[in-house]
Amino acid sequence: MIATASETRDYLLHRVGVTRINRPVMITKALGGNVAAPAFFETFGNSLITAYVGFLDLAGFSTIVQGKSADEIASYLTPFLRDAIGVLAAGGALVDKMIGDELMFVLPETEESANPPEVLRMGQILGGLHDLAFELGPQYRYRLGLSHGKVKVFQLKTDAYEEWTVVGEPVHVAKRLHGLPQLAEPNPVCGAFGLSVGSRNSEDVTAEMRIRLSIMAGAASRFDHEFLEQPTSFKGVGEVRCAVLASKRSRAEGRT
Repeated sequence: MIATASETRDYLLHRVGVTRINRPVMITKALGGNVAAPAFFETFGNSLITAYVGFLDLAGFSTIVQGKSADEIASYLTPFLRDAIGVLAAGGALVDKMIGDELMFVLPETEESANPPEVLRMGQILGGLHDLAFELGPQYRYRLGLSHGKVKVFQLKTDAYEEWTVVGEPVHVAKRLHGLPQLAEPNPVCGAFGLSVGSRNSEDVTAEMRIRLSIMAGAASRFDHEFLEQPTSFKGVGEVRCAVLASKRSRAEGRT
C-alpha cells in the first residue's frame, strides 16, 4: 500500500520526535512508485537480472539552492525531476529512487538475443536526456553515470516499512562515475558509461563497451564517446573501463 499524504506527514513528525505514532505506518517507495511496478515485480521480483543502471544529478546543486526555502528548492527541482522521469518512463526505464537532486533508474534487459532491444531503448533515453538539458535551460546542468550488468531486485519488508530496490556492482559503478573529473562541468549535459573489469580481461570488457556504445552513443546519437586510456580505479569497485559521453551540440556551439 502507498501511504497517504497525512500518513506520510505523521510518519515524518514521528521520525523527528515531534509526535509519536503508536500504530504501524506502512511507507512504500522506490521502485514501487512506478506505474509499471506490479508487472516489474511479477517478472523480476527477488531475482537476479541483467540491467542498465543510471544516476542523474545536477551540477552545483548545493550552491544553487543555498539560502533558498524548502518551497523554492522544490519548485526548482520539479521541472528537472518531472521531465527526466518522463524521458525514462517513455523509454521503459523505472525510477529506483530520488534523493534531493539525484535520481537513480534501472532498465531491465532480457537475455533472449545477442542484441537485445534494450540497448536501442537506452540510446533513445540518452537522446531524450540530452535534448531535455537544452530545453530546460542553463540553470539545469546535469550529468549521467551509466553502467550495465547483473543486479538483484531486492525487497525489504517489515510491519512498518516496505521497499524494493536494485543492488549490485553496476549500481556502485554508475554512482562512482559522477566523480570523474570529465563530468565536473556539464554544459549543459555530459555523462559516462562504465563497466567493471573484475575477473575479466580488460580488452574483453572494452570490446563489449564498444558494441553497446556503437548503438547508444554512436554516429546517429546526440553524444560523442571517448574511452579513457586506462581503467579507472574506484573505491569499493576496483578497475572500471570508462567512456565519457560529450554533447555534439555543445561542441558545435563552442560550449566545451
